Amino acid sequence: MKSSIARSLVPFVACLVAVTFAPCVSRGQINDVAISPAGLEIQWENSLGGAGLARGEQNLVIWPHKTERREYVDVYVGNRLIERIDGRQIDKAAVDKLILEGKSLKPTPVLGLKGAQAKAEKLVSTYKILGRNATVKTFSEPIIYIVAVASNGIVSTIDGESGEVLWQSSVPNADLPILGPGVSDDYVALVNGNRFYAMELKTGNLVNSARLAFTPTGTPVPLKTRIMVPSIGGRIIGYDMEKPVIEPVILRAGTENRNGTTMSPDGDFLAWASDTSLFLIHNENVPKMWSRVNAGGLVGSRPVATPKGFVFVGNFGTVIHASTNRTGSYQWRANLAMPTSRSPIVARNHVLVLSDDGRLEALDLDTGNRAWPTMAPNINRVLGVGKETVYVRDSGGMLATHKLSDGSLVARTNCLLQGVIPNSITDRLLVVTRDGHLTCLREKGAVMPTMYNLVSEDDSDPSKSTAKPSTATTASPNSNADDVFGSEPKETAPAGDDKDPFDPF
Repeated sequence: MKSSIARSLVPFVACLVAVTFAPCVSRGQINDVAISPAGLEIQWENSLGGAGLARGEQNLVIWPHKTERREYVDVYVGNRLIERIDGRQIDKAAVDKLILEGKSLKPTPVLGLKGAQAKAEKLVSTYKILGRNATVKTFSEPIIYIVAVASNGIVSTIDGESGEVLWQSSVPNADLPILGPGVSDDYVALVNGNRFYAMELKTGNLVNSARLAFTPTGTPVPLKTRIMVPSIGGRIIGYDMEKPVIEPVILRAGTENRNGTTMSPDGDFLAWASDTSLFLIHNENVPKMWSRVNAGGLVGSRPVATPKGFVFVGNFGTVIHASTNRTGSYQWRANLAMPTSRSPIVARNHVLVLSDDGRLEALDLDTGNRAWPTMAPNINRVLGVGKETVYVRDSGGMLATHKLSDGSLVARTNCLLQGVIPNSITDRLLVVTRDGHLTCLREKGAVMPTMYNLVSEDDSDPSKSTAKPSTATTASPNSNADDVFGSEPKETAPAGDDKDPFDPF
């Protein structure tokens, strides 16, 4: 009797298990148990407003602010965190002093990093009196913004480390095509139908909106006080955000740009691929065409910024690390002879290129030499790079890890991934579901993010950039063999030569 009851319960239990786990599988959400074999943990989760991204990864931007920083000091006794002193805390002593002096409290004084360190040292001294040894760890990182646009028109700006929603807004006509967002230190820009919208990055307040003069084709980018909008006929139109009545700047080169533009880390250059070339715009009072790098074949993906230029990939595996020099030269060029239509991933010292048939190749960022003995097979998307690991979605849709040193497979999990957001900015991994659930993953114990592509003071000056020789290079970077404008080699160009390669005279 008992055995017959047990047998009758088997289908019921199986059905119950299916019901229990089906919602998790269908939503594609992630849990710590599933990602633990990959050495990952969930950092935070949030929602993009109840809908998925309008146009996939093009609708999400990871933006490290150039001047705003998150600074704090941790005080430990042994391995136990005693106190975290945030530099953004109000400096009570300074406030009391201002009150006594009858001075204004705006802006409200904060501790800052030095004030937090001083407060931490006092705490260390207190513990020393009590016979305990305390240690101090100082953290300073750029504030990272994540800006996304959902298919229902909701624009969300999220703190990249805490996951806090800073603000949400919406476009008026979500049924019309939405292009963007484009992000700078000050603005968020997007195109909805035949209008552009400019909002403040920190608050989401609308700065301005105006009708476009030409039909848009790609993601807009804020450049100082202008929105640069790729438009039909190979045009890049610069609309003034604060004064839309001002005549827009019209730049034109190549054919239509449908993949959007990429800003350099220092904000001085915009790059985009069109037809068989990479074009650069220089950020000046009036933006102007700067240089052109010939790929020798069709380019169907957006370039990726590096500290010394831009990396872009041709449809048949030609990888070029272009410089920002006026001569339109490149640092190295490698031919992988494989079809690819996706943008590369640039992280630390590597450039990762994924072919359309699932092969992953790694190149040295400085030289273009192959970094792995063989390609890693059966890969669908690349999420990003950690300290020693490359995180991917394999051909079965599962989270897998490969060694950064040689590309060999380390682990394959049972975690099914939906929308993967490739990250060339930090080591954080972002996954978004079809209903807009955004999950941020990090390596276990990685309290501070590892930043990629930050520009040092020397790197920001193109004249100081140097490139190592590369065995993968098919033409000397100094020969300008790819320069269709016939510029002189860099060594023979006179100092301070500012010849415009787009000016035939």
